[in-house]
Amino acid sequence: MRAWWWQVGLLFGAIVLISALHFLTPLDRTTAHQIYQRLYYLPIVAAALLFGLRGGLLSALAASIAYLPHIFFQWQHHQPEYALNQYAEIVLFFFFALVTGALSDRNRREHLRAERIAAELERSYAELRSTFEQLLQAERLSALGELSAGIVHEIRNPLAAVKGAVEIIEDELAANSPRREFAAIAKREIERIEKLVHEFVRFGRAPKLVKTAVNVNELVQRVSKLIEQQAAANMITIEEQLTQDLPLAHLDAEQIEQVLLNLTINAMQAMPNGGKIILRTSRHEGSIRIEVVDTGGGIPANAIGRVFDPFFTMKEKGSGLGLSIAHQIVTGHGGRLAAENNLQGAVFSLLLPLKTRTLG
Repeated sequence: MRAWWWQVGLLFGAIVLISALHFLTPLDRTTAHQIYQRLYYLPIVAAALLFGLRGGLLSALAASIAYLPHIFFQWQHHQPEYALNQYAEIVLFFFFALVTGALSDRNRREHLRAERIAAELERSYAELRSTFEQLLQAERLSALGELSAGIVHEIRNPLAAVKGAVEIIEDELAANSPRREFAAIAKREIERIEKLVHEFVRFGRAPKLVKTAVNVNELVQRVSKLIEQQAAANMITIEEQLTQDLPLAHLDAEQIEQVLLNLTINAMQAMPNGGKIILRTSRHEGSIRIEVVDTGGGIPANAIGRVFDPFFTMKEKGSGLGLSIAHQIVTGHGGRLAAENNLQGAVFSLLLPLKTRTLG
């Protein structure tokens, strides 16, 4: 703003200075006056280049107002024919302002258009690069998935055989044998591997959705009921913040319940010393939002962008597939699952599509 006023002041000062030279120079020095009148074009053209057509015309008007008294009071009486030439010069002021201002505006529009095109190209390039990276990652995951699926298939049979062998050995041990403890450890670890294999198979298989019109508040209350005893045992309180009269959502209730259970169990595991879980529902831009909020301190900054990646986990014995499966289920519903931090902990939010009929 300060630079703008400085430019206007400089142009106005130039017009005043040229006009002062006219009044201070004797009339018999015609050549000097002819030079002065040409000097008016400098601020006029400069204003047109700096401020466009409007600036050029205003500058021409200012030069005309400053020059007319000199023509009328001095040249009109001294040399009437020369005065006519000066009036014609004023017309040229506006002509130059009009042409230069129009060209300046056109160049400015072309410059802005070029900047917009450059910004759009840069944005398109960034999107293209991001898409390419995603496709490359998807290709890698697809190849990894095919390889892993084959490995998992081969693991199942020998794993069942090992489990059966351990059970046979355990049956042959005396009830008070210290070796039974090792058999129990082996069985427990085999069960953990079986669970991991089961989760991997579920992740690799696209979920089949059976959508119905669902009361989301009732679904959230059901999940709250399922975890309340475990939460109480871990000194965790559950608070429901449910928006009433929500429309029905068109979804697979069993699978979304699985997602919410996964999120609430993760929230409890993030608060080993107790805390609070808030289950919140609301309406958001044509969708229903379900939020699972905890007071567990939040997700580390270097992990928040990877929590839905397959096999990424911050748990010592986690498979890293729970949140990936949850994300897959929500995406399959045409919804969105996102994670962020608030002041006290983590917030996982589901956006799910609506069914138009409202609850009574």
